Amino acid sequence: MEKTAAPLIVVDGDLGSLVALACASDESVSLGSGRGSGPSAVAWQPPIFGTTERERTGAIERQTSLFNARRMPKSAKDDPLRLHQDETESGTVMTQVLFGALSNAQEFGISRVIWPAHPGRLGDDTSIDLDLASAIIDRALLVEQLAKLDADSAQERICIETPHADLTDRQLVEIATDLAVPVKTLWWWGSSQDEAVRQRERWEPLMQETGLWKSSDRRTVASR
Repeated sequence: MEKTAAPLIVVDGDLGSLVALACASDESVSLGSGRGSGPSAVAWQPPIFGTTERERTGAIERQTSLFNARRMPKSAKDDPLRLHQDETESGTVMTQVLFGALSNAQEFGISRVIWPAHPGRLGDDTSIDLDLASAIIDRALLVEQLAKLDADSAQERICIETPHADLTDRQLVEIATDLAVPVKTLWWWGSSQDEAVRQRERWEPLMQETGLWKSSDRRTVASR
C-alpha cells in the first residue's frame, strides 16, 4: 500500500479539530516539509455524535475543502461506534475511537494520528482540567502501545499525537486567531440546538476578545 505523509486527524467539526486541520495545511506547504501534492490531512469523523452529527458532517465538509484535506469515507467497520452515540465524554468510547483511528490509518498507509482533544475548563478559560489532561495523554500513549503490541511485526508503528493536551480555552483561541481559522465553518455556527448554544456561550467571549469572532459575525448568528 502506498504510504502518505499526511496525518489522520480525528475531527468533530469543533474548534480543536479546525485548528488541527489548519496546522496540517500550513505544515504541508512549509518549506522543507517534504510533503507532496496530495491532501494536507485525512479527516476521520467517528460516528459518535448523535443528534449533532448532521451539523458536524456539514462543518467537516467545509473545513476539509478549505484546508485541502480529504475526508475518509464511511466504513462498515466504524458502525460499532454508533452504539455509543452522544457518549462523547466517556473515556471508554474515546479509547474505542482511538483504536478506530489507528485501524483506519493502517488501512490507508498513514503513520500519524492527531487527536485534537484539549482539557480546557468550562467557565475558566485560563486553566486546564489536570485530570483530563493526564487522561488524554495517557490514553493516547496506552492505545498506541497496545496497538503496537498486537500488530504484525511487519506493520509500521503508528503514533498518536495530542497537540492540544495542555492548552486552556484561551490558548486554543489564541492559536486559532493566529491561524485566522474560519469560525463560520464550526458546526455550532448558526445552530439552535442546546449543545450549539452552550458552545457559543463558551467560545464567543474569547473569540470576541481576540478578534476571531467579529461583532458583525455575532449579529449574523443571532439573526438566524
